[in-house]
Amino acid sequence: MVAHYTIEFAGTYVEIRVSGIPDRDSSVKMWRDAANACRDNDCRKILGISMTERPIGLRDAIDYDSIFDEAGVTPEFRIAWVNENAAAEVMIRLIEEVLRNRKMVDARGFQDESEARRWLDEKD
Repeated sequence: MVAHYTIEFAGTYVEIRVSGIPDRDSSVKMWRDAANACRDNDCRKILGISMTERPIGLRDAIDYDSIFDEAGVTPEFRIAWVNENAAAEVMIRLIEEVLRNRKMVDARGFQDESEARRWLDEKD
């Protein structure tokens, strides 16, 4: 099964819901669509909620800055990512660290959706 996602504008941010099994190509497409939805709605915040069957692979996690670069996700974005698959926590933390170290975006991983929404709203 490949990754499937929906993207909706939710007032002050774009919300992504993703399920299935992510890979590099589906990640680039998802992030490109999310960045375009933000630009279309004049927002810079993204809430992602992941219900994937397994986490993205290590190679893709380490290379997430180039995924964002290819997708047009720039430092102006603030991204909160909630992962409902506890097994993916390590990869989410790795991606968060890669993005922070390379100054790509203001991104943070969460296990609680309410906490992620509060964090996104902190800089309004």
